Amino acid sequence: MTSGYVSVDDPDRGILTAFVHDDEVFDVTRIAGPDLLSMIVERRLNDAEVLREVHAALTPANLRPYGFAELLQEASVQGRPHARLPFQPPEIWGVGVSYRRAAELHEEDLRAEGRVTGLYDYVFSSARPEIFFKGVARHAVGPNGFFGVRGDSDGTIVEAELACVFDRGGAIVAYTIANDVTAWDIEKQSPLFLCYAKIFTGSCGLGPLLAPAHTIPDPRRLAVRCVIERVGRVIYDGHGSTANMKRTLEELTLYLRDCNEVPDGTVLCTGTAVGIPNAMIIEDGDRVSIEIERLGRLSTVARRIPVMRTQGGQ
Repeated sequence: MTSGYVSVDDPDRGILTAFVHDDEVFDVTRIAGPDLLSMIVERRLNDAEVLREVHAALTPANLRPYGFAELLQEASVQGRPHARLPFQPPEIWGVGVSYRRAAELHEEDLRAEGRVTGLYDYVFSSARPEIFFKGVARHAVGPNGFFGVRGDSDGTIVEAELACVFDRGGAIVAYTIANDVTAWDIEKQSPLFLCYAKIFTGSCGLGPLLAPAHTIPDPRRLAVRCVIERVGRVIYDGHGSTANMKRTLEELTLYLRDCNEVPDGTVLCTGTAVGIPNAMIIEDGDRVSIEIERLGRLSTVARRIPVMRTQGGQ
């Protein structure tokens, strides 16, 4: 059963905060406020009293005349309600090579091109995880938004991931879905190009809802699916599970916060749970849909970002 908060653009009521219970959508703006980040800052997302108020508000009087599935329909048509980016994350971080299959795929690709191998195998077995900065709110897109494909990349790929949301004390307060968009052809040229490969306009999809931490009793036992469509045809349909993640969320939390203060609402994308082949290159207009058990479906569309360098620039 899907349960959690969603930010909705409702043509009748404006921007509202809703609570999804299975497929039903209830307006709880009066209780939660219009900004889910404020709920995190004010420690209300998992507060027992707030939760009691929210559940008491799941009545016909607050029921919206549309379901959760309708909020996730493919295009934002004028006059139709749709889900938005759940909140504006102040920081987004990523975890690399946290699944064995990801390490294998990267090493196979490097070997096929005659490049130096061993780096991804080393990171997978290392005591220290790979944690990298992924961006801020302006790099994030919500349901049915346009994620970026670098104009200087001929090998952008997508990664279907469980994302954790933290408060400034380091507690995981919620979970959501992430699409860690990566210019793999740039990353594999050199590890020093990781920032180019990971941080650019629309480089991280997030949503569609925030599931309070208490609603996901075991985040390491969630089924994950990724579907890629091109011109209306499915070209990839892959499955995975967070059960295959090597590291615990507690371990990742410790390394993220070690010598590093994180603000309320910080997001950590925990690594790709679906072994999408690196040859599955994203093209302009492709639709990528990521489903995670209990968290719904995040569907976004690829848009190529023009290169700003002058002709002949490196």
